[in-house]
Amino acid sequence: MYRTFNFQLYQSPHFEIYHYFDDPRLVNSLAKESEKWYSYHQQVLNDTFEVRNPIIFYKNHADFQQTTAISSQIDVGTGGVTEGLKRRVVLPLTFTQQQTDHVLGHELVHAFQYHIITHGEQLNIGAVQNVPLWMIEGMAEYLSIGSVSSLSTLWMRDAILQHRFPSLETLTVDYSFSPYRFGHAFWAYIANEYGEQYISRLFRATAIYGFERASVDLLGLSTDSLSKAWYGALKAHLIDKANSHGFSLIGERLVSEKNGGKYNLSPSISPDGKNIVFLSERDVFSLDLFLADATTGEVLKKIYTATRYDEIDALNLIEASGTWSPDSRQFAYVAYIKGTTSLVVYSLNKNELVNTIQIPEVDAMSYPAWSPDGKSIAFAGLKDGVSDLYLFHLQSKEVTNVTQSDYSCIQPAWSSGGDSIVFTTDEPAEPQTQLNFPFTNIAIYSISSNKGNVLTTFNGAKNMNPISIGENVLFLSDCDGRRNLYALNLTTQAIRQLTDYPTGITGITEYAPALTFAGSTICYNMLWDGKFTIIKTTLPRLFEMSTPINSPKVDIEASRLMPYTHNGSIVESNLFFQVQPFNLDKMSFADSKIKPKFKLDYIGNMSAGVMAGRFGTGMAGSIEAMFSDILGNNAIYSGMSINGEIYDFGGQIAYLNQKKRIKMGASLSHIPYRTSSALYTYDTLSNGNVNRNIEYLQRRTFEDKVSVFGFYPFNRIRRVELGLSYAYYNYRDEIVDEFYSYDQFFSRNKRRIPSPSGFDVTYLDAAYVIDNSKAGLASPVEGRRFRVQIEQYVQGLSMTTFLIDYRKYFFLNPTSFALRLYHYGRYGNGSSNNRLINLFAGYPWFVRGYEAGSFYGDESVDPNTISLNQLVGSRMIVSNLEWRIPFTGPDKIAFIRSRTLFSEVAFFFDGALVWDSKLHPIWSLSTRSANQRIPFFSTGVAYRVNLFGIMIIEPFAAIPIHQRQFKAVQLGLNLFAGW
Repeated sequence: MYRTFNFQLYQSPHFEIYHYFDDPRLVNSLAKESEKWYSYHQQVLNDTFEVRNPIIFYKNHADFQQTTAISSQIDVGTGGVTEGLKRRVVLPLTFTQQQTDHVLGHELVHAFQYHIITHGEQLNIGAVQNVPLWMIEGMAEYLSIGSVSSLSTLWMRDAILQHRFPSLETLTVDYSFSPYRFGHAFWAYIANEYGEQYISRLFRATAIYGFERASVDLLGLSTDSLSKAWYGALKAHLIDKANSHGFSLIGERLVSEKNGGKYNLSPSISPDGKNIVFLSERDVFSLDLFLADATTGEVLKKIYTATRYDEIDALNLIEASGTWSPDSRQFAYVAYIKGTTSLVVYSLNKNELVNTIQIPEVDAMSYPAWSPDGKSIAFAGLKDGVSDLYLFHLQSKEVTNVTQSDYSCIQPAWSSGGDSIVFTTDEPAEPQTQLNFPFTNIAIYSISSNKGNVLTTFNGAKNMNPISIGENVLFLSDCDGRRNLYALNLTTQAIRQLTDYPTGITGITEYAPALTFAGSTICYNMLWDGKFTIIKTTLPRLFEMSTPINSPKVDIEASRLMPYTHNGSIVESNLFFQVQPFNLDKMSFADSKIKPKFKLDYIGNMSAGVMAGRFGTGMAGSIEAMFSDILGNNAIYSGMSINGEIYDFGGQIAYLNQKKRIKMGASLSHIPYRTSSALYTYDTLSNGNVNRNIEYLQRRTFEDKVSVFGFYPFNRIRRVELGLSYAYYNYRDEIVDEFYSYDQFFSRNKRRIPSPSGFDVTYLDAAYVIDNSKAGLASPVEGRRFRVQIEQYVQGLSMTTFLIDYRKYFFLNPTSFALRLYHYGRYGNGSSNNRLINLFAGYPWFVRGYEAGSFYGDESVDPNTISLNQLVGSRMIVSNLEWRIPFTGPDKIAFIRSRTLFSEVAFFFDGALVWDSKLHPIWSLSTRSANQRIPFFSTGVAYRVNLFGIMIIEPFAAIPIHQRQFKAVQLGLNLFAGW
């Protein structure tokens, strides 16, 4: 978070609109659009909000990523978020009003879904787990789009033609099939076949009973039969009826899964035609920017990855490609830096970023285009919810607003002579014959005359991604229900169709650029077998295969997922006629005052139990909860736990203020720590015999602590932390004697004994943290983690503690090496205070194989053994090295392919050295003195299993190495992700 957002509240009949916009007309417009969607969804879902639903708007995506309303990280590809307990809808404004409206409609479906689940009979928030993701997201797509979607039909045709159309069961477990697109097609089928009244019924029944039973109860079909019926209906409409069985590819595959990834997106070819830059998950774990040879497709280097450029928060190339300088030496692309949309310039010769351009005149920027003369860069700028074209003049650093329109203007592209710019707009052309469904047109702006006009192409279609080549403007259009390439001759106004694909030329979204050219070479993105391939061809070849369009028209029927029927559709009727709510009271739209109210965000670990029997009584249970206000500016955490007797009760409450960049908080806690030890006691009897008994000592250390803390994030990966704490420690000691042990143990006598007096401490702490690591299947695979921390005790103990923890990950695709260096030590006069428990390096998260070793002895007696004393002290150094191999998971990286089980094998070598202020280490691998400290090691293999993202378990087999000898294999288990 880089800035403080001064939110205001605007209320409508059913919504609380939180915003920080200056234009009241924009706020009122968003409120009306929200009410429109409420009316649309209510008619289909038969549900009503009893209280106003909160919606939080941000000016742009960079601001949206800083939200405190959602605790998880927000990806660049996330258009909006709806969370369950408060039903908060959080979203940014986008570069087109149509897109903003669609995201709003989509997210409000989720608000209805959560309301149904939390307020319905036999339902609670946990029931959402019964509903597959494709049902949730697909329902939101259908209710906000209807059946008309060239993007979804494109995906369906591709899956059918490639014979990889999934069953509903496969769709539930295999996320390689888009839950948005396939879920959208499913609900379109249900609405067409059974009627839209079944949308609400099927959703509710699935939430209660699960999808299999809901399908049988409501539709009379098993999921297998329903899958076949759905597939048959789609194939009959999209393939057989449309005669879309085959096609000829124009061009060659330049970047495909063979040399790239499954998603090779946003291609941009250099003006000299030698290189091409594209976005890809080629290295599996993230989307990175790659440079490839434009002739052979050979990948030359990685231009951007999140682990290389710490100052960049995220790369914004999902819906915007980069742009080349005219001399092909530099490449500029859009990124988020410190909460601001920026243009960063990469130099091919220097292999580094050489310039960063920020435009304070706009809220966000996208779709950059370098001018042919190299003097300026055109881009789409978002300001107060409206996007216009701007020019950034590289020498003077000045910005010119080219278009000043209420319509959206995106995707600028220069003519070869630099005298005009073609772009995409939602401004209608004249005459416009189809205005009811979302559309875009191609427009041209003349630099010399400062005038622009909308070109007549396919009225009512989505005409996008223009590029200007000579007297032709090439563009993509879904006029035939697909997404093909067309050419408009600016002189004759004639249109030619250059491709005729049943699937289509597309990026990952409709707004993502899919075309690039240099000279006569053209590269385009195509969906092929569920993957995105970059195809290379030439303009003459395209024109050679082209056909003229004599009477441009739009075939909406071909864009439909299901054929039109006379049964009637509430969804499509509302969308087509843009029906407005008729019963809204204008007086109910008004500004209001924000009243912070804490509501539940999360509740978990709920458990309770009581036991009683011959061995005594006990209690166990826990609960924790998180509360926050609507904006997430203030958060409260509370937790309570008991495990044993009433003395073993612990609890904590903490408060965090997140409104400003410096986060401040405080916590209050009471934590019991329990330790036990057993010892022999000896009694001399009257006959002279000695009787040996076992006594069991139980000590409870109670920590009562109050802390204040704060942290300051410099950027996405760096922060500093500061804190002040006061703690009071006291004890309760008990002896258990007359102790008996069989397969269980119990005692006939337990008594309290005097305890040491309590004491208090006060200390300051400070830390500097870096973390840009990239997560793999069960542990990090690339990047680094670093934490350096110091604690200074100012009262109670004369001591300073120091921590340094450095971790580095080297990704070798698909395996990786991981290195950790760790030191923690207590220094000062109080570091050896007997009130402090010694540090122990034999825990399996430090050095595996030593926690319960049977090999401990006395090295002064047996030179082949090592005493436990070698592992305890007040200072330690730990080093770990691992070779991590993906074992089960995605087929591109794992040894065994699995869509559900993610795991890895790790070969490790651990080592540690422990000492204190009196016993120092020696430079030797062996010793015969208990007073000398030497390093100890272990090596072995671990197997980490990721249990569906809930937890990670790590069974391991370790061979301890000490006194220059290998010991017997020790087995163990860790219950956390790899370090």
